[in-house]
Amino acid sequence: MHGVVYREYFRRLYDIIEEMLGSQSLKIEQVAGWMAESISTGGIVHLFGSGHSHMVAEEVFHRAGSLMPLNPMLDPNLTLFGMVNATLLERTSGYAKVVLGTHDIRPGEIVIVASNSGVNPVPIEAVLEARERGARTIAITSDHHYAGAPSRHDSNKRLADVADLTIDTCVPRGDALVSIPGVEFPVGGVSSVVALALINAIVVETTHQLHLRGIEPPVIPTMNLPGGDEKMETLVRAYRNRLPLLRNA
Repeated sequence: MHGVVYREYFRRLYDIIEEMLGSQSLKIEQVAGWMAESISTGGIVHLFGSGHSHMVAEEVFHRAGSLMPLNPMLDPNLTLFGMVNATLLERTSGYAKVVLGTHDIRPGEIVIVASNSGVNPVPIEAVLEARERGARTIAITSDHHYAGAPSRHDSNKRLADVADLTIDTCVPRGDALVSIPGVEFPVGGVSSVVALALINAIVVETTHQLHLRGIEPPVIPTMNLPGGDEKMETLVRAYRNRLPLLRNA
């Protein structure tokens, strides 16, 4: 029968999200509270990820339904779209300092670092560098399922070991969800899907908590409906000096 195997992917995706909600809800609410606190006092939330995890930072930037004061710390060379070997670069100690050094991270602000395995030096050092600057740090990683994976960092610590707070995505070891008889390796990567859903959920809860504090949340509207362009321009003017990617917007 056609169309049977893809349903297994969706079923297992649902299971992972349910598991994450069951075990990580209090941490999600805590992160949203930290973000609301920082944004309410003029702070910025900075996001970093390498490899496919860079999509977590990119997903919530300058898009309808997100919040404006979210700063993606993107480096093309840490993705497959750069000019060097991204896998080797992510394993290179010292490079996170270069990336974070181009951003204005202030004490008390929030830095979110996403890495599915949490074992490579660059994401780990991104957290350490952010903490040195006085930021609160959050890791988004599959902590439990990669607990046995050895760290490639000199400290032998993993991402979950160095962040102030870790949200476990519950993504299974190896990432792919579906085994097909006769096919050597499983298929259906899930870490990006789960992490993108998670970061959007955090944005939703942060918006709610800002509203409860009596603060108008800086929600980005769609620019494809009347009034959207004007509202967007107001938000861009308010945050352009803190968000490097907005400076030419």
